[in-house]
Amino acid sequence: MKVFVTLLVLFMGMSGSSLMAQRAPGPTTPAATRPPAQTATSSNDTHFELSMIGRAFGDSVVVRWAPHNIILYREINRSGGYILTRRSLGANGRLQVDFQKDVKVWTLNEWKQRVSRTDSLAAACAQLIYGKSSVLQSANDPVTLDKLMQQKSRDDFQLMFLLMLADENARHAEGMGLGYIDRAVKKGVQYFYYLTPRYDGKLLSVDEQKVLVSNVGPYTRPPMPVVRAEQKDHAIKLVWDRQVTDELFSAYYIERSQDGGRTFRRMNRMPYTQAPIQSEQALYSYVDSLKQNYVKYQYRVVGISPFAERSIPSPVITAQGVDLTPPVGARNVQAKHLSGSKVRITWEQPSMSSDFAGYIIARGSDENKPLSPLTKQVLGKTVREYVDETANPYEKTFYKVIAIDTAKNSNPSMAAYCTFKDVTGPAKPKNLQGYIDTTGFVRIVWDPNKEPDILGYAVLMANQADHVFTNRTSSYLPTSVFEDRTTLTTLTKKLYYRVVAYDKNYNPSPPSDMLELARPDKVAPTSPVISDYVASDTAIALRWVASISEDVREQVLYRRGANTENWHELGKLTPKQNSYVDQQVKPNTQYSYMLVAIDSAGLRSGESFPLNTSTLQMVPRPAKQLSVQVSPDGKTVVLNWKHPDQYARFVIYRSNEAKILRSYDAVNRELTFTDRAVQKGQYEYAVKVIYQDGRESGLSNRVKIDVN
Repeated sequence: MKVFVTLLVLFMGMSGSSLMAQRAPGPTTPAATRPPAQTATSSNDTHFELSMIGRAFGDSVVVRWAPHNIILYREINRSGGYILTRRSLGANGRLQVDFQKDVKVWTLNEWKQRVSRTDSLAAACAQLIYGKSSVLQSANDPVTLDKLMQQKSRDDFQLMFLLMLADENARHAEGMGLGYIDRAVKKGVQYFYYLTPRYDGKLLSVDEQKVLVSNVGPYTRPPMPVVRAEQKDHAIKLVWDRQVTDELFSAYYIERSQDGGRTFRRMNRMPYTQAPIQSEQALYSYVDSLKQNYVKYQYRVVGISPFAERSIPSPVITAQGVDLTPPVGARNVQAKHLSGSKVRITWEQPSMSSDFAGYIIARGSDENKPLSPLTKQVLGKTVREYVDETANPYEKTFYKVIAIDTAKNSNPSMAAYCTFKDVTGPAKPKNLQGYIDTTGFVRIVWDPNKEPDILGYAVLMANQADHVFTNRTSSYLPTSVFEDRTTLTTLTKKLYYRVVAYDKNYNPSPPSDMLELARPDKVAPTSPVISDYVASDTAIALRWVASISEDVREQVLYRRGANTENWHELGKLTPKQNSYVDQQVKPNTQYSYMLVAIDSAGLRSGESFPLNTSTLQMVPRPAKQLSVQVSPDGKTVVLNWKHPDQYARFVIYRSNEAKILRSYDAVNRELTFTDRAVQKGQYEYAVKVIYQDGRESGLSNRVKIDVN
């Protein structure tokens, strides 16, 4: 009974039975195949299935079958079991009957005689067959829904355990009437096995089963697939693929070695299986609890097939338990802003384990996301304070104190938020620019503030520069662009804007410089009128009446020669300028002048009435600012003068004793002359200019000097 209770606990919650029942009525393993199950029609309303498989081992053939319902199993056993018929091909190529045998469950005496007293699994088999199977206490016990449910659950468990134990041991399968070991076989022969229940079928309908087994070739045990180990705290979890192994095995033995893999000890006395659960439907898993971590063990798993054969063990894997228990975390973590980028973090540690190593400080802008470590090395276990000198006071900042043990297990504290003392607003926005187009659309841009804690911008507007500015934004603008609309049908020609920046603590900046925008002007300005001029041989001076339009931005003066129709821009002038002297002219040459006014909207006025004039004939100019001085030694006199034409010839005049100026000497392309032929007395000098075309100027100013 103890074995039955152990199995009940092991398989509690399983809805299936053994691999034998799972695989039927599909094909058998490669060593033994059988034709598809034939389904017989019956007039009975209740029809149950019986599955059958077989496998050849060279010296024997094992045939296994399984009813799909415990009621069918009980009824067949009460009716005398099964008739097993074997046929084979004779020399004439026809099937011949080799034998017919009655197969039925063993009696209790047969169980005692045929199995060892130490075979606990055999005792479990007998208990399942001959133990109490009804939840009713007596024939008079009333039937309730609860008892019906209990009976269904007990029946399902009983069938599951029967088939499970039959899979584990072929001898037990024979004793439970679920299998037969045929040792009277020859190699190279195909055998047909027919299984007929000794049951009249009055209440239940079941078909005869048959299977073909070819006893040819050597038999190779199936290998157990690779098993993976997951190292846990004081435990090792073995995991293998359910979909692959369920095609081959119905249960498993787990084996462990403590001497480096030289010898293995079986971990489970009973065959191990596991019902599929939601989290691991595709895997089998087995957990080995350990007393001590970091002790290496070797593991392998052996599969058990429905024919009670053991697989080749899985490849040996080595694993050990590891310390995965984090230390006690820090408590009461506080973050206080000191000044600038400095923040002090303090904490408390309620208790420390023997493997406690210290702390790591982490920082981030979102407490729900991983924080970045600040400390490159683990702080000592006695440290309870840390100063962060690289904090950014313009963004949200959270801190965590992470406790670390010697196995690198960590336990982060609750996040501590740091409140920065920020009372200074951003810098005022700069470089405001914008326009108003002809539809009344307004667009303003400015340079983004560089502070990292900028929340946004507010745009203010007024119709006059001295009016009160009102807010034009309902919320903070995230970017340095603002779009607005205005009417053009108004006497107010301009709009004025300012921008104020706000940080995340809602501190405002000073207002920006005022931006003046003019509404679009669709009327061109009036034209300037040239009113007067004065011409000489070297320049022409113009005077005019400027445009009377108030929005003139600039005036453009144009000039053209007598032999061309193309006007050339002479210069851009201020809106109120009314005179201009053109000194880039040639003597005795004709010129025409014209003015255009341009307003702030870029509209051009009509061209002014052109002025046609010409420069005068050039008059020879005398040398000017003639000066004279005596050298320090009194032996020479040096003359200096000024003249715009450096390519002219200059004739020097000097007075004699009669004080009459006479031509004395000459120099070419020089504005100085040294007189080395002087004696004591008074001298007077003058200079005449002779141009390249032969024209002569009058004398320059006269200068006198005494030579001692």
